[in-house]
Amino acid sequence: MNDFMPATEEHVSVEHSSHLTPGAPSRRIFLRRSLVGAAIAVPATGLLVACGSSPTTPKNTTTHTQATTGTTSQGVALALKTPADNKVAFTEIMTDENQHVQFLQGILKSAARPKPTFQKLQQTNVQAFATLAQTLENVGVGAYLMAAPSLTNRDTLASVGSILTIEARHAGFINALLQKPISANGAFDKPMTQEAIVSAITPYITSLNGGSDPAKTLKNDEDILNFALLLEYLEAEFYSNNVTKLFA
Repeated sequence: MNDFMPATEEHVSVEHSSHLTPGAPSRRIFLRRSLVGAAIAVPATGLLVACGSSPTTPKNTTTHTQATTGTTSQGVALALKTPADNKVAFTEIMTDENQHVQFLQGILKSAARPKPTFQKLQQTNVQAFATLAQTLENVGVGAYLMAAPSLTNRDTLASVGSILTIEARHAGFINALLQKPISANGAFDKPMTQEAIVSAITPYITSLNGGSDPAKTLKNDEDILNFALLLEYLEAEFYSNNVTKLFA
């Protein structure tokens, strides 16, 4: 497998009219929904309690409207807001991913790859869901960071950069939710290799439905945007399969 390659004279021109400016998506600060205020102790059932998916309800537990605290299996306090707030946050993320798909399809037009067929995305509980969400969002950040230097169209680069910042917000929120560093790489994020990205997403794809092999060399802007579209299809499908069911 090869890393992203700079565009050559074979570059397929990508239109950059009004489609290149996303529809004024608000830039949310997802961390406002987590790690806020003084935590109030409740019986320890971890992330499942904090997100509203505990299999049992502890007896004699006072209901709070402020932040609640769960305790992970390692005994680390986890300060979160109410289950309803976590539902709102993940619904926002789901909406963002759907808009990213639509935006990239709008740029690529007839050149947009078809949606693949996915598998193994449905999760049975919130803990498993959040863990896979963390993987997908951090892969997305690494992928966009790798792609950016190879884009030749400046308008496209600016638009992709705006998606990258949103993917990073998603990843930071979920990293914090799982008691991980907001940035695994510290103050300076690192791009992923194309090989590592393909390895991470391949288990969830059963058919590309005629779309290009993501392991092939990416020669121009169109190839890069279609690679990004594949990742966005995956994220959008993942959240659509889980958010409404796990946060009902």
